[in-house]
Amino acid sequence: MTTPYQQYQALKAANPKKYARDLARDMGISEAELTDARTGHEAQRLRSEMADILQALEAVGETRSITRNEYAVHEHVGHYTNLNLGPHAGLVLNPRALDLRLFVSQWHSVFALQEQSPRGERNSVQFFDAHGDAVLKVYATDNTDRAAWDALIARFSATEASPLSVTPASAARFSESVDAAQIEQEWRGMTDVHQFFPLLKRHNISRQQAFHAVADDLAYQVSNDALRQLLTAAQQQANEIMIFVGNRGCVQIFTGKVEKLLPMDNWLNIFNPQFTLHLIEDSIAESWITRKPGSDGIVTSLELFAADGTQIAQLYGQRTEGEAEQPVWREQLASLTREGETA
Repeated sequence: MTTPYQQYQALKAANPKKYARDLARDMGISEAELTDARTGHEAQRLRSEMADILQALEAVGETRSITRNEYAVHEHVGHYTNLNLGPHAGLVLNPRALDLRLFVSQWHSVFALQEQSPRGERNSVQFFDAHGDAVLKVYATDNTDRAAWDALIARFSATEASPLSVTPASAARFSESVDAAQIEQEWRGMTDVHQFFPLLKRHNISRQQAFHAVADDLAYQVSNDALRQLLTAAQQQANEIMIFVGNRGCVQIFTGKVEKLLPMDNWLNIFNPQFTLHLIEDSIAESWITRKPGSDGIVTSLELFAADGTQIAQLYGQRTEGEAEQPVWREQLASLTREGETA
């Protein structure tokens, strides 16, 4: 009888360029279950002491962190410094470097991997949620302190781990009735952009439901080639922007200039020395410009969604607390073609 690991090996041999996430889907299991099947080979289960592992990562120095969803992959080289964790959420706060928002209450299992690739050995610590999806992967680089890395793996090794359990994810269920007037009143009354998520929770609505409910001066749709237009403008004008990509358990943020923008087939790619973005351009089903009141004035963003409602990415102009939003950023967003209009 073929074991899951043997099945994985055969699929990997036949599809050497496929990632574990895709091979797991081919096998009909989650990526966490596939990683668990690799235990004793390339993978090692670690104790689910998420906060302690994150704190221990500071000692290893430089790493490459990867946060992704189904449609975008966000990679950033940096250090796990300035970590602040609560019981449910936390952050790694290093603007223009490694900048993460961590929803650790969603994290369920963690593994260390030691894999062979065409470029040599790859070592990583990978965190998964209760549904078996990867929330964050942390890779060693050539500049990582390997003694500290090995010590971390040895310290958190799970010698007697309980069997891995995975719960299938269910689609979010939002209210079918939307009080547009109330939502708009609360939106206009915000004094901080972080008040927007509680607004959604109070009304049990999605971001897109809120966008549809309010007047155009707060939210309006633009053409789905807006991302390419905006990144091109930011690269040409060399203003700093912020790119957020996330999933249930983690959001990773880039702040800086777009140095190398390289569209390739249906992928939009950014290649900076410390940051890489890969985003499937034809997965963008809706693109919205939103304006939210904040303590320093209006904050404007571009928000991208897939057909299944997944928020693919959010983009902002770089902002410093106490200062108004960049005028050039607002001009770049204002130049984007509205949905239904001819460019």
